[in-house]
Amino acid sequence: MLRPPSRKLIATAIIAFWLIMMALLVRREVLMPRFGAGRALAFVDRETDVWMGLYLPDDSCVGIINTQTRPEVRDGDYGQHMRVWARISMTLLSQKTSVMLNGHAWASRDKGLKEFTFTFGSGNHEINIAATINDGLLKGDLQTAGESIPLEIPVGKDLVFSGNMGTAALNVPGLKPGDELYVDTFDPMTMSVSKAKLSCVGEEEIEYAGKRLTAKVMLTQMGPVSSKAWVSYDNEVLRAETPFGFTLRKLTHSEALEALSPREVGPGLLGMVAIHPTGKRPARGAEFMRVRLANVAEAQDIPEDDTQQRDGAGGLIIRAPAKPIAPEGPSLPNDEREEALKATVFVQARHPTVRAMADQIVGDEPDVWRRARHIYRWVYENIEKTPVMSLPSALDVLRTREGDCNEHTVLFAALARAAHVPTRIAIGIAWSDRLNAFYYHAWPEVYVGRWVWMDPTLGQRVADATHIKLVTGDIEKWTQLLPYIGQLEIEVLEIQGPAE
Repeated sequence: MLRPPSRKLIATAIIAFWLIMMALLVRREVLMPRFGAGRALAFVDRETDVWMGLYLPDDSCVGIINTQTRPEVRDGDYGQHMRVWARISMTLLSQKTSVMLNGHAWASRDKGLKEFTFTFGSGNHEINIAATINDGLLKGDLQTAGESIPLEIPVGKDLVFSGNMGTAALNVPGLKPGDELYVDTFDPMTMSVSKAKLSCVGEEEIEYAGKRLTAKVMLTQMGPVSSKAWVSYDNEVLRAETPFGFTLRKLTHSEALEALSPREVGPGLLGMVAIHPTGKRPARGAEFMRVRLANVAEAQDIPEDDTQQRDGAGGLIIRAPAKPIAPEGPSLPNDEREEALKATVFVQARHPTVRAMADQIVGDEPDVWRRARHIYRWVYENIEKTPVMSLPSALDVLRTREGDCNEHTVLFAALARAAHVPTRIAIGIAWSDRLNAFYYHAWPEVYVGRWVWMDPTLGQRVADATHIKLVTGDIEKWTQLLPYIGQLEIEVLEIQGPAE
């Protein structure tokens, strides 16, 4: 007997992940610390110890960041050692949750970033990354669920570290109004490299510690998302704002300690990520939905597939396939099939533990759709539905047997790929009857002659038509959702159902 879907349906892990991303100024956030060569690198000549708080629009503090930097010489090579410690403590959906992050890095003045360690933990979940960088190649290990996974990523020679580490204590480059700088950034949260533009766009007066100060205004642009920071002429970040309503403020040590106490996060947070549609009211279990999306940038290309297509009149149609599904249709091209079966850093489909569990679940079943259904049922029945603020790793979820949509989805993807079921990950939004809104969500898709959406978090063998896919891809694609937050508007033009 399948359990009824959990009431915690609104992808709290994704919400928590955004909080951490924003709190630590990751990738599309406020400023880009410069662990690179040449002008992109600005070394400290004294020890620094900086505290910042992360605030919601209602002025409640949900986390703090402490960054420390000191000059350090290694084997005659002048450089700097950097440390970041961060904590976010709050209540999400009536459950107290907390995230801890600790990281260290060393950068050479002449050779740029040389090594780093990065630990991300929440409750029973922890991920550790340690790596060195030489000749444009990052090599290291990721440790999760007691296993070590080797990493090797080309990163280029002029590398900076995204704000997961470093943030405010790593003083921003000495840019003057009118200056701009392009840098390659490495994000250890998604194990990916991308470009960012950092520019100084002018000066503004800002109030800090009861005084009016003249500060430089710094913008960071990555893709369609930009963030803004006010930086003193001593190169200290005084305040930073994201496009989504979160704010970072410099704190004293005593203010930071006061801000550490857990706080209830209510409508302020949920309201920031909820999307309340106009038009007809959706209903869980719908088999057909037609919507019109607004405030979608041209660069944001809404994916189409067997379930979701444009209607030619500016709308989007989502149609849940009839059940039972007949596995008929063309085979996937070899390159697409290989992509849909590959193991990744967080979807460890080739790991012996994952393979053994997949074999146990599917047995000798020859039919690909039945194998996918067996895995769906096992994940839905065996993974506790609970908010987890973690980086989702299939091995970790297999060990802890808990999580929200991200954990369910990465585990399903790993097990399905291990069982030779082509699988990809959809990231988008899904409807919640209880909350009367769309919330950000993740779910797997399997190829059985056509792509079929499944949702092991909500207990839908075939995902209903109130899912809207915005991005296709693994964890490194998560941040592509950021331009939608607080911007996306939905009009429901037509709804039919239920699908069951």
